[in-house]
Amino acid sequence: MKSIKRHLFKLATATMLTFSFVSCDKFLNVEPVDSLSGNNFWKDVNDAETFTLEIYRLFRESALLKGPYFIMGELRNAPVRKTLSYPNRWDIQYAAEGNVPRLAYEVRPTPGTDANRFWTYNVEWDILDDWTPFYKVIQGSNILFENIDRLAKNDPSISSNIIQAYQAEAVYMRCLSYFFLIRLYGDVPYYTNANNSTPLPRLDHVQVAKNCIAELEKIKDKLPWTYEEPANRGVRAMRGSVLALMMNLYMWMAGFDEPNETSYYQKVDALGDELVQQGMNSAQAYELIPLNRMDEIFQGRSRETLFEIPNSVNYQGFVSANSRKMIPFYVLDGFMVNLNQDKVNSELAYSPEYLKEIYPEGVADGRKGVWFDDSNWLSGDGKFRFYKFLNFEFKGANSAENYGNSITIFRMAESILLQAEANGKLGNEEKAASLLNLVRARAEATLYPGNGYDNINEAIYYERCKELMGEGWYFFDIVRSKKIIDIKYVSRPMSYSMFQAGAWTWPIDRKALTNNPYMKLNYWNQ
Repeated sequence: MKSIKRHLFKLATATMLTFSFVSCDKFLNVEPVDSLSGNNFWKDVNDAETFTLEIYRLFRESALLKGPYFIMGELRNAPVRKTLSYPNRWDIQYAAEGNVPRLAYEVRPTPGTDANRFWTYNVEWDILDDWTPFYKVIQGSNILFENIDRLAKNDPSISSNIIQAYQAEAVYMRCLSYFFLIRLYGDVPYYTNANNSTPLPRLDHVQVAKNCIAELEKIKDKLPWTYEEPANRGVRAMRGSVLALMMNLYMWMAGFDEPNETSYYQKVDALGDELVQQGMNSAQAYELIPLNRMDEIFQGRSRETLFEIPNSVNYQGFVSANSRKMIPFYVLDGFMVNLNQDKVNSELAYSPEYLKEIYPEGVADGRKGVWFDDSNWLSGDGKFRFYKFLNFEFKGANSAENYGNSITIFRMAESILLQAEANGKLGNEEKAASLLNLVRARAEATLYPGNGYDNINEAIYYERCKELMGEGWYFFDIVRSKKIIDIKYVSRPMSYSMFQAGAWTWPIDRKALTNNPYMKLNYWNQ
């Protein structure tokens, strides 16, 4: 592929292309502006590059700027609490209780009024019900996939490898968007044509995942393991990005299609072997970064990252710690540039009982010393600290800029633990333990079976809780594993009947019903 001249974090200076929904006459019909389909476009690689970068920008907007998606994944039904330092942060309590109606439908006050409902104005939980932003990414991906062939007609010198690489990126971004959609809403409309004009029903989310896997299987070898330009590493689709997404889709299917779970676990194991043996060992594109350098992961474009959303103080739309969309704001409100600990109070604290569960007493683990304050990590109050994502190297004039890190979606440690989980379910305890211990060794932690758990499946689950804390995996993990209905794992479990009825989903905006006789909403707004 032609070398990329513009870094993604400088995309604001590139030509911005837009997609618009036709709101009334056709459901999910995203029509491109004339310039995208006319003869004045798709003439050369620069057109394809500009269009492709716009798709990545739209995804960043959908997942990061259009509502607290990652906070929802981290806090819903989670072992967290609001602290006495911030008694008005009822959103934290409602999220932990799984109180979706309060989060989604609470009337938001006028700015400057009713301080006890501060959260309803500042935390935009209610806009999560709009799936339009993700469908803009999907439609843009469909347009790219179908129109990229024009390049070969206009410029015979453009190789088929270039065409296939752009099409692979289009498929990846489309399927990644569907992965986010099914975890949030369950069943969703599925389409891959560029100019859809037919009203669509919601398709079973397991079938959506199957469709995406079939798409990804065709293109996974069309992308490089990594890019020569470090600026593109992790922020553009790579072969490892595709493998990680496929593994997660298979694990999602295993949670809801139990008669076929064994075959799904086997697929995850095979993909994990490909990722580790080729991506890490042969191609040496990826690695588990040592504990004393783990801040590199969240600063962005690291060799552990498989896919991330770029976030930098140099990027238009920079999401800082005080955006209330990411964990750092909650655990270090008003973080001071001079790191004056006495002036910092956290809005949120993880339950001390939960922390003791995932970090058994007497078991060595280097993450405790790096990510927490020894004196406050079990306080359960405003003195709780969690430094995992803080960029201590940046000394901006604005204290919020100390959080100038990218948002990790997939990384090697997550994929390795997913493969370990699949092997544990298959009864391959020796291989599962070996994979688990790759992550624990990097964490300078006692290796399994000496890590405080007698059962390999328990050990892997709690390892994901530790390693991925704050990255937005908690809720989706307890949903696909059905631990959300088990009080052994969740202090505020969901009833089995509610789970079966789809209460694990988020409400869908009622505008989805407009002129679509096939559309039905989900548990929360039928």
